[in-house]
Amino acid sequence: MNIILTLDYELFLGKNTGSIDNCLIRPLDAYIESIEKYGAKFTIFVDATYLYRLKDYSTKYEKAAEDYKKISTHIKNLQQRGHEIQLHIHPHWFYSDYNGQEWNMDQTHYKLCDLPLEEAEKIFSSSKALLDSIIGSATTAFRAGGFSTQPTEILKQLFEQNEIKADTSVCPGNIYDSPQQKYDYLRVPVVDKYMFSNDICLEDPQGKYIEIPITTYKISPLFYWKLACNRLLKLNRHRIWGDGEAVVTTAESIKVRLTRYTQAMACIDGYKISYLKDIYKFQKKRNREILCVLGHPKLATNYSVIKLEEFCKYATSDGAKFLTISQCYE
Repeated sequence: MNIILTLDYELFLGKNTGSIDNCLIRPLDAYIESIEKYGAKFTIFVDATYLYRLKDYSTKYEKAAEDYKKISTHIKNLQQRGHEIQLHIHPHWFYSDYNGQEWNMDQTHYKLCDLPLEEAEKIFSSSKALLDSIIGSATTAFRAGGFSTQPTEILKQLFEQNEIKADTSVCPGNIYDSPQQKYDYLRVPVVDKYMFSNDICLEDPQGKYIEIPITTYKISPLFYWKLACNRLLKLNRHRIWGDGEAVVTTAESIKVRLTRYTQAMACIDGYKISYLKDIYKFQKKRNREILCVLGHPKLATNYSVIKLEEFCKYATSDGAKFLTISQCYE
């Protein structure tokens, strides 16, 4: 089996975005130390619109200039170590303001495909151009902020204009509707990857773009009871390293998760990594070729760093291979 470890390199999106050291650099470096001994590499989807706005403010504020330089250096170092840098966009950054110390976050422009086409084109192309200039090569894969890719017609135009070949935003079997995220992936084909054209949910063998979905798995309510207990106990090993504040959404209630089976993504975030080995075994039993895993450095914990190393050791001994996303389509 081929395993793709993907990370969304982003700050928190709530009122307190957190620091780049605790949300990005420190946790990602810890993850890298835990996987590189097994030959594994990350595909890192960098929130390039945040970088674009940070650079805007770097001429006005010293802290913005320092953060921009530190992140740019970190990204280039990651690439030099063999990790793959690809494009991630949270468009609300384009409308958010910075006062030299903290961000005043826009709460209304979270979904790229909801924007007027002209604005979406500007955000997409300028964000990608900046990221490409930092790493010295062209990004060709994309993950949408909040996994929100619909309507696909807009995304298709952005891909066409910016020479994007692949997407990995789809989480099969999931549906979500909130002011920040909106998607419906209930009818996505259950395959490792597929071509698409005008509708990201429909396989089109003649389509120009490839979708490599995030692997999903049915999770028992018992998992969320355990997760709730861990949060109540506030054990140090489960304490999130990121120091920001998430956006509060109400699309899926805690009651639903605690009372019925739900579709969850293969994930390394915090306690969620506890079921990653089970997903691997499930995929292998179904003769699937790809396990596409999601993660966020800002949600790293002592527990998740240790368990990721254990997983890489187990998967390597079982004959699995770790690939970057472009190795699956180029």
